[in-house]
Amino acid sequence: MIDLKLETLVSKEIEVDTETLAAIDNGTRAADEGRTVPLDEVRKMIPKWISEFESQNRR
Repeated sequence: MIDLKLETLVSKEIEVDTETLAAIDNGTRAADEGRTVPLDEVRKMIPKWISEFESQNRR
């Protein structure tokens, strides 16, 4: 796994709701366990996500 430590210091705290924090924790745990999707597969999924998002906005 690639170490993605930020090299820029964060000077402002951001409030995050509990649902978002739980989702971040779940994603971090999944990545630590090796449950990831290769970048090439994600790129193939993006057009589908965009079309699903756009169809939801038309309602």
